Amino acid sequence: MPARATENVPTVAAPPVAPAWEELGELGEYQQLCRSRLDHLVDVREPLVLISQIQRSGGTLLSRLLDGHPECHAHPYELKIGHRRGNLWPALKLDQPGLWFSVLFEQKAADQLVAGYSKPGRKTMETDVFPFLFLPRLQKQIFDQCVASRPIERVRDVLDCYFTSYFNAWLDNQNLYSGPKRVVTAFTPRLSSHRGSTKRFMAAYPDGALVSIVREPRAWYASAFRHKARFAPVGNALAVWRESVEAALDAVRRWGDRVVVLTYEDLVLDTEGVMGRLAERIGISMSPTLLVPTFNGRPVRANSSDPVEAKGILPERTQAYRDLLDEVTIEQVDELAGDLYEQARAVSI
Repeated sequence: MPARATENVPTVAAPPVAPAWEELGELGEYQQLCRSRLDHLVDVREPLVLISQIQRSGGTLLSRLLDGHPECHAHPYELKIGHRRGNLWPALKLDQPGLWFSVLFEQKAADQLVAGYSKPGRKTMETDVFPFLFLPRLQKQIFDQCVASRPIERVRDVLDCYFTSYFNAWLDNQNLYSGPKRVVTAFTPRLSSHRGSTKRFMAAYPDGALVSIVREPRAWYASAFRHKARFAPVGNALAVWRESVEAALDAVRRWGDRVVVLTYEDLVLDTEGVMGRLAERIGISMSPTLLVPTFNGRPVRANSSDPVEAKGILPERTQAYRDLLDEVTIEQVDELAGDLYEQARAVSI
C-alpha cells in the first residue's frame, strides 16, 4: 500500500513557565505579606510612657536608650499623632470612627519608608540614615481589623488599635517579638507644656507615665539657639524653657508618682543610676540595653548641635556651653532661669 501522506499539523508552543520566584507576582507577594502579618499580629495594649519637654533637653537620647529593651514597644521617632505639629494630644471622638485613623496617622512613617530614618542635630551636618521598612496601607488594614475585632468603649481602645497597627506595619522592627512587653515608649517634644494635652494623655492612660527631662539652662540655651534661629533671643528662649520646667513641676503636683522628672545632666553623667531608677518607676527590668542609645537595635550617634563622630552618650556636652556663651549671656540666662533648675532637681529621680 502506498504510504499515507503526513498531514501538516501546526505545532503549538507550550506556554512559558514562570520561574518559581515569580509565581506570585508583585501584587500577589504584597497581598501574601499583608495576609501573613494580619494572621500573626502582636497585640499592643501596654501603657504608654510618654517623654515630653522642651526640645534640646535629651528626649531623643532617652527614647534611644529605651529602644532596644525587650520589654518595650519603643516608638522610633517623635510621636506625631493628632496634629500636624505633633505636640498636641489628639482629642478623639468615639462617635466618629471614620476619622480615627486619619487623625492618628503619622505622615513621617511614610516619608521615612522612602528616605530612611535620620535625626540630625543640624541640617548642615552629615548624619546616619537607617532603613525604615514601614507599609502605611498595611497599617490601615491592621487598624481596621483591630477595631472590628473588639469593643471600642474608650479612647484607650482606639489608641491600642493604633499602636498595634503601627508596630506590626513596621516590618523590620527588631523588637516586635521579644518580651513579654510591659510598656510602650514614645517621645513628643513640648506636649507637656500644654495642660489640656497632658490631661487628655493622663485620662487615656491611667496606668501610663509622663517623663520630663530638665536641662541646665545655660547648656540648654547653648544647644537651642544653634538648633533653631527662633531661640536666639535669650529672653524668648528662656521663656519657653521656663514654661517647660514649670509644666513639669505642675504635673508632679497634679499627678504625683505618675510623673517622672529627671535632669539631662544626671542622665548623661550617671546613666546607669538614672536608667535603673527610671526602669523601676515605669515597671521594666534593668538591662544593659538601657545604657546604649540605638535605633532599631543599631548604635547611633548623638542628636547633637555639633558634629559627632563617636556613637553613644556624650558627657562632655554638659559643659560645652562654657566655650559657646560669653559671661554677659551666661548672666542673662541665670537671671531669667532663676531657681527653677534647682526646683526640678529637688523632685527628680
